[in-house]
Amino acid sequence: MFRKPVREINGEYQASEKSLPVIQDMVRETCINAGMLRKNVNAVILAIEEGITNIIRHAYLYEPGTIRIRIVVFKRRVIFSLIDHGRSFQPDSAGRLDLKKLVESGRKGGLGFYMINKIMDSVEYLSTPGFNELRMTKLISHQPEKTRLFMGRMFTIRVKFSVYTFLIMLTIIAGAYLFIDNRTTKNIHQHLTDKVSSLSKTIADQAGGYILNRRSDVEFDELVRSYVRANPELNMVILVDTLGDILADSRDIRNLHQEYIRPPAISVGEVGIPQVYQTEQGKLIHLSHNIVNGGRRIGMVHIAYTDRRLAEQINVERRKIIILTIIGLAFGVGGIYLLSNYFVSPIVRIVERVRKFSSGDIETELPLEGVEEYFEISKALNEMMSRLRRDRKNIIERERVAKEIEVAGQIQKTLLPKELPNIPGLSLDAFYRAASRISGDLYDVFRIDDTHFCLVVADVAGKGIPASLVMSVLRTVIRILAKGKRSSKDILTAVDGYIKDDIPPGIFITIFMAVYCIDSRKLNFVSAGHNPLIYLTPKKGEVMLLNPPGVPLGLPLSGENAFADRLDEHMIKINAGDKLFIYSDGITEAMNRTSEKYGLERLIAIFNSQVHNGNYADPKEITRLILSDIDRHCGQATQTDDITFITICSDEFKEKGASEIETRQIN
Repeated sequence: MFRKPVREINGEYQASEKSLPVIQDMVRETCINAGMLRKNVNAVILAIEEGITNIIRHAYLYEPGTIRIRIVVFKRRVIFSLIDHGRSFQPDSAGRLDLKKLVESGRKGGLGFYMINKIMDSVEYLSTPGFNELRMTKLISHQPEKTRLFMGRMFTIRVKFSVYTFLIMLTIIAGAYLFIDNRTTKNIHQHLTDKVSSLSKTIADQAGGYILNRRSDVEFDELVRSYVRANPELNMVILVDTLGDILADSRDIRNLHQEYIRPPAISVGEVGIPQVYQTEQGKLIHLSHNIVNGGRRIGMVHIAYTDRRLAEQINVERRKIIILTIIGLAFGVGGIYLLSNYFVSPIVRIVERVRKFSSGDIETELPLEGVEEYFEISKALNEMMSRLRRDRKNIIERERVAKEIEVAGQIQKTLLPKELPNIPGLSLDAFYRAASRISGDLYDVFRIDDTHFCLVVADVAGKGIPASLVMSVLRTVIRILAKGKRSSKDILTAVDGYIKDDIPPGIFITIFMAVYCIDSRKLNFVSAGHNPLIYLTPKKGEVMLLNPPGVPLGLPLSGENAFADRLDEHMIKINAGDKLFIYSDGITEAMNRTSEKYGLERLIAIFNSQVHNGNYADPKEITRLILSDIDRHCGQATQTDDITFITICSDEFKEKGASEIETRQIN
């Protein structure tokens, strides 16, 4: 274990990308002084930069802050700690990355901590309320750039390739040599046997003539000696008569006329068959042949010969062949090693490139060279790296856009009322649930003057950033232009005149706007192509759908007052116990997994059967009732549209009057 640190460095910086160059210089200098390889230094800087960027984007998303960096240098490792006091977030420490899934899903993060895990030897994330620490450890390697392990592996590949090929060649050559040598030796010995057998027949024929002509002992002796001199492989030639007496002996002339004594290992009956026996001189081969005249045996030839000289010649040739084979194998091994180097070198480069990739380098490409197979491998790897670079850029861009959308969604939520105003005679509740991070729906309730309040529910056609921007502008414009006006039609006409030229093509806005007077308890309202107002009064006992004529904002209309001319304003007087429900189409178009819509009929049925009969007086209870029924209908299906509504309940008051609907035309 590494007990005492060699050096400790601390620094505190603003959580801003402007601080990155200073931090990079400090990390680079520290790592180089610690003896870390330059390749590892660059990888560590990349990991530190990725960690700081994640802290800036996640921990300090909504407020500025500081990052404290602590670097502790030990003898064989360096510990980097990034400390912040922002929001905590738990990175994925599994070290696995599915780029295709990341690109398809658009999920934020993942790539950065994948790189950190691959670069660093260990990564820990510690988090407590108000304190977060990303602790990364990198071991210091003192080996050269091409590490021994890596070179050992590559060298082993070459050696194994060479050794295995050498052993295969050696086995083939040795097998062929043994087979040929065995066949050749047998053939040579058989040739020697055949030669001696022919000599014995020739000697027997000549000796038969000598016996019939009664030649002298000298002539017999010269006969056998001449054959021994002419054939070095012959050790002795002995001629005997029918009685077994020696007629000629090439070994010693003094053995003439003595009885021939066979060697003990020689069988008398084996005539014409070579028989081996041992003497002081070594192994000899005995061969006998009858001397025949007219079908009658008149004597016998005994020959002893040796294959020693032949064996010596064979051994000499064997040594020559072995030497030549060894020389050939030596050249072959050299050629095999060079050939293995030719085939292994591309593998070395490919493996080296893969190791660089595992360290975070996806920029360097392999040279397109070598045989066709390696060329294709390098080409495929380069294409994969190219796609990975594009995917990484796409992921980073998606992450940036997602973060901007998240910020836009947070800003958009701040535009909604933090709390609803207290309107005498009315109880209100509002609900908003976006289908995605940002929404195109809007609700607002605000005071116009001391006696009038404005209630708005709007739906911008479409979703995403354009719809949210239009919604944000619309909310501000409505609040500004509503000042001093008590007619919903006047307000909405002014709003249309202000923003109609600024609404992007293809986007339109449906709005239901109402203005409530607390003195008269009258509500005037308009609908610019929006869903009808659900109005439930105890007098009627059933839901009334109030939807004055009107067209959405943003539609191309001809005529100076085309929008106002198509917009009607209605008015009702609110009595005790009345219920009003203003909503967007996200409710009626909510679908379950079978694509069945919730529908207006089901919403009306809720008010007729449960809200009316249940005597709901609290708008919050009505909100919970409606939401539970929507969720029960949709089940696990994904929400596809924004859901926004305002629930209004009329409180008890002293003066009672019948509910009535009025229509007022405004020039």
